[in-house]
Amino acid sequence: MEQKKNNLFSKLFLNALSNKKNWFFLSTVIIFVTTMLIPFILGSEKEFFIFFGIFEIFVLLFVNCLVDNSFLHNDSKLAYYKSKPASFREQILVNVAINLIFAAYMLLLIVLSVVFQGLDYEILESFKLIIPWLSTGIFLVSLSSILAGNTLVAGAMTIFNFALPGIIYLIIQFMFSILENIVAGFSARVLMNYFVDSFYKLEYIYFAEYADKPVDYIYFLLLGIILVGITLLIFKMLSRRKNENTGNFIVFDGYKYFVSVLACLIVPAFFSFTSLNENIMNAIIVSLLMAALTYYLIIAVIEKSFRVSKLSLKVFAVSMVVFIALTGGTVLFANQYKEAVPEAEDVRAVYIGNSTWAHKEIVKYMEDGELSDSDISDIWKKQYVILFSDKENIQVAIDLHKEILANQNYNKDNSYMSNIVIAYYMNDGKYLVRDYKIQDGADEDNKAKDEIAYRLLNSQELKAKKYFYLYDEKYYSGNKYDIDVEISKYGINSESFSADISIEDIRPYLIEDIDGQIMDVKNSFTAMTDYNYEKDISSKEREYYLEITVEENNNDEDLKPFIYNIELSDDFEKTTEYLNIK
Repeated sequence: MEQKKNNLFSKLFLNALSNKKNWFFLSTVIIFVTTMLIPFILGSEKEFFIFFGIFEIFVLLFVNCLVDNSFLHNDSKLAYYKSKPASFREQILVNVAINLIFAAYMLLLIVLSVVFQGLDYEILESFKLIIPWLSTGIFLVSLSSILAGNTLVAGAMTIFNFALPGIIYLIIQFMFSILENIVAGFSARVLMNYFVDSFYKLEYIYFAEYADKPVDYIYFLLLGIILVGITLLIFKMLSRRKNENTGNFIVFDGYKYFVSVLACLIVPAFFSFTSLNENIMNAIIVSLLMAALTYYLIIAVIEKSFRVSKLSLKVFAVSMVVFIALTGGTVLFANQYKEAVPEAEDVRAVYIGNSTWAHKEIVKYMEDGELSDSDISDIWKKQYVILFSDKENIQVAIDLHKEILANQNYNKDNSYMSNIVIAYYMNDGKYLVRDYKIQDGADEDNKAKDEIAYRLLNSQELKAKKYFYLYDEKYYSGNKYDIDVEISKYGINSESFSADISIEDIRPYLIEDIDGQIMDVKNSFTAMTDYNYEKDISSKEREYYLEITVEENNNDEDLKPFIYNIELSDDFEKTTEYLNIK
């Protein structure tokens, strides 16, 4: 019996493969013309047409899969296939197998085109993404065709199902954006980064993690799990499919409501990301109205009726209650930590600025669970992000944090300051990040914040880290480092000249000027959110600047030289006198 079943499957497979001869031939011609003939005629743009050919593979395969499974969407074809000795499951498995072969064949054509034209083989690195996407897409078209009762809807549902992890990501970010606007200090971006890094590995789900690194066993394991999971869903849905619903947009009521609820949350999610409305209650009300309207339109289209059933209303109401409960739960949980401020002795380092991007870069150095002195130094050298690690300055940062908690108003005095980020990196490898929106205030709101920020801006630690290539003696002992100095002039007729200046000669004057610099108390808080903790320099003062290049000799990482600029403003009196450029 088993042998007879295998023979039946083999015959079905060979027959289906034979019927695809014309499709294989047509696809071969399309890929050949796109990737070889057109670039040959034009004599250029070869790489572009290779990638365009890959795009065509996706389109051809997508259309072919929909055509193969279209028998599920026609009563007469369903009756015909049902009369055959092969089951629907076997027919769909044959379609999947044929399309996998079809995909492999077309990718082979791309490889031959790359080799024949002598193009860079790095183009084929994209196959690390293309192969899992094509494979997953083939299985998803079969699943979507079972779920849908219409071929066009099956195509739309394939796109929806492929994007489902991204849609869930968007909805979670929507929840965090609501939290961000209710609980001061919490950043939706930081929360999402933590959630994705710790739990929701979206880059692995879409295999984007392997765009710049070689494949490993996780790559194949993950692809296998995804394909097996979709296959099990195909078998499950096929056994429960009500063929009498063929012709409807979606065959399964549960899936219909699942799609409608998720889709109706996408619109308010996009609205929340683009809206500048700072009134959170108004934004929530508008979001609920948009979700209700979107849900109604989707259900009306799917059910082909503008009369919404009571069940549809109940599903929407329950879904919104669940969404509000989940969002409210995260708000209540976060609210417990709104006033949390660490003790200075528990903090390894602290970052103050206006960018959560900096935190994301810092975390990359914490893979071993801690920040070393060399990590803190490298973060500035490579990412231009300064971390305060001196305990006295950490306490000052904590004092500033407490002042912000007490009062988030500040007279910005026409500055572009909108927020301030404070990130603590703890001794135990954990971190605490807060992102506060600074509201327009009066002059009296500035005094305490400016005075605290003033202490950080004028600290010796900041100067020593910012100008490490001047203060650190290791850059002047031995031949490990080369430091070049070049003077440049601003303006339309800008010019650069070295004037035979060595870092050893100019270094004492620069250090003397920097040690003597005292930033004004006024607007010190604003300066803390400047990229390099610098005060604004008027155009009259910005005439010359030094470009200092620091290069490490014989380094193992083959690092590029680091380049730093020093604006020669009026504060650099000794240096400008030495250079005779006053």
